[in-house]
Amino acid sequence: MTAFWGSALQAAKAFLHYLRIFEQTLCFLAFLVMAGALMGDVLRREFTGSGWFGAPQVGVVGMIVVAYMGISLASANGSHFRPKFADVVLRRWDRVANRIGEFGFAAFCYFMAYIAFDVAVESYELDDVSAVLRWPIWPVQGVIVMGFGLVAIRHTLYGVFIELRPLPPEAVEGVEIATDAEGIADSQQDFQKEKLR
Repeated sequence: MTAFWGSALQAAKAFLHYLRIFEQTLCFLAFLVMAGALMGDVLRREFTGSGWFGAPQVGVVGMIVVAYMGISLASANGSHFRPKFADVVLRRWDRVANRIGEFGFAAFCYFMAYIAFDVAVESYELDDVSAVLRWPIWPVQGVIVMGFGLVAIRHTLYGVFIELRPLPPEAVEGVEIATDAEGIADSQQDFQKEKLR
């Protein structure tokens, strides 16, 4: 059982690593599309007096992709919003509380992905298109499904393998501050020893 658990942990770790690379790449490309469309529109407006047709709408699509991949990347870094008011009370049951929190957040994201999927399917069936570009809107709604779905998968894995869960940024800052304080204390002790010699 231990060998299976170890190999499952390694597989989950590798999956999360490649998932993060995928999300970062998609977010970067969407940001390039968003920035390129808006900058191109502004430059064309400056030189020709009229902007690119549909550039703001393309920028909005890029921004939607960046936003939903950003949610996933924030959760990968432990930077997502989470209720911290109960941390002091739940410290005694930290591992259990963290697992419940991870599975609870995953369930919320699965639910949101389901709702977004339902809306995207309805838009597909009704052949809904955007007002200006006349593009189908279901692919953009599909990005919302993907964003919530990826976060749900990630937090399900964090619930199963709690050791893969990233530390929140304030915990990392606390470790850095504690390490710096220990280093300062050590150097002060060394100074005191040198002074006594």
